Amino acid sequence: MNNSALAVICADDFAMNDSVSNAVVSLAKAKKISATSVHSLSPFWRDHASLLKEHRGTLDVGLHLDFTSDYAVQAGYGASLNSVLLRATLRGFKPSRLEIIIDSQLNDFESVWGSPPDHIDGHQHVHQFPVIRNALARVLEKRYGASKHKPWLRVSQVLPTNFKSSVITLSGAKAFRAKLLETDFPFTPVLLGVYSYDLNTTDYRHAFKKWLEIVSRVQAQERKKRIQQSEIGVQQENTRGALVPFSIMCHPGAAVSADDVIGRARLCEFEYLTSNLLEPDLEAAGVCVVRASEVFRHNPKSP
Repeated sequence: MNNSALAVICADDFAMNDSVSNAVVSLAKAKKISATSVHSLSPFWRDHASLLKEHRGTLDVGLHLDFTSDYAVQAGYGASLNSVLLRATLRGFKPSRLEIIIDSQLNDFESVWGSPPDHIDGHQHVHQFPVIRNALARVLEKRYGASKHKPWLRVSQVLPTNFKSSVITLSGAKAFRAKLLETDFPFTPVLLGVYSYDLNTTDYRHAFKKWLEIVSRVQAQERKKRIQQSEIGVQQENTRGALVPFSIMCHPGAAVSADDVIGRARLCEFEYLTSNLLEPDLEAAGVCVVRASEVFRHNPKSP
C-alpha cells in the first residue's frame, strides 16, 4: 500500500430505492466499495439502514446532502438542479434557512444511524454550490468542530476534463477546497466517475480503467513533487499532510427501476463492480481501495 495510489470507491444514493440499497449492500459484503452516501430524506432510510449494520466500522457511511431529488421536493425546499444552481449562484438562498435544512438532514441521518456521518457529499454536487458550501461549513464547525474524528468531505474537482466534468468543477470545487483548507476538516481533493450514463457494461469498464489510470498517474506525480519539496525544505499550503485518496463515485443498482432515469446505467455499473474484473483492474493500475476515514485518522491534515 505504501507505493499504491489510494482511492475511495463510493456508492452514492443509498436508500433512494430498494434496487440501489440492495446493490450497495451486496457490494459492501463483497468488499468492492469502501463508502456509501445516504439519502437521509428518503422514507426508506430507516428500514434500509439495518442492512448496513454489519458493515459499520468497515464501510464509510455518509450523508448525501440533497436539494434536488423528489424527496427534497416533498420536504418543501427541493427544486431542479438548474434551479438550485441558478439560485445559489445569484445568492438567492437565505443562509440561516440553509443551515436549518442541513442540520435537519444531518439529524435525520444520525437519528437512524446512531452516530455522525463518516463523510458528507452532495446529490448532484450541491454541497459545493455558492452559499450552500458556506452554510455547510458553518454547520460542520458547530456540530463537529470539537470532534477528534471529523467527517471528511468530497471536493468535486472532476477528472478527466470534459464539458460535463468542467461544469461540475466550476460549480464550486475551487472555492469549496479553499474553504475547507481554512478548517480542520479533511477532504478528498479529486473526483472521478463522471460520465453521461450512456455506457454498456463493457464500455463502463473501459471508463473505470481510465479513471484508475488517472488516480495512479496523478498521485505518482504528486508523490514525486512532495519528495522533491521535502528534499529542499519547501512545504506549500496545498501539500500539507500525507497523500490522500481520490474519490471514485458510482451509482449501482441491482435491477432497473422504471422510474429511475439512470436505471439502466446503474445495472451496468453493478454488473462490472460485482464481476471478477474489478480486482485485476485495480491491481493493474496500482490502486488500493481505502476508507478515507481510516486514512485521515492516521493523517488528519487535508492535502
